[in-house]
Amino acid sequence: MPLNENFILKHVGKEYMIIPLLDGGVDFSKVYNVSETGAYIYEQLKNNKTSSEIAKAMVTEYDVAYDVVLNDILEFIEELKKRGMYND
Repeated sequence: MPLNENFILKHVGKEYMIIPLLDGGVDFSKVYNVSETGAYIYEQLKNNKTSSEIAKAMVTEYDVAYDVVLNDILEFIEELKKRGMYND
């Protein structure tokens, strides 16, 4: 799985956060807030879905063009990579 397993997704109230775990503890200084859509994408990546599979599911669920949503997913993955949350 390309997601770094030292991070967890948490839903608190209306907020979604990706939180780094360090030696059994939590590093709250590096918490990454994501939207509901970002949380959905993250969960799908955690379930080993490809960006194409995620985009197809989102096109079915929402009124959005495949190319647009795929580009957004790829940008989200790039942001996860920058933060050390996703490994190629």
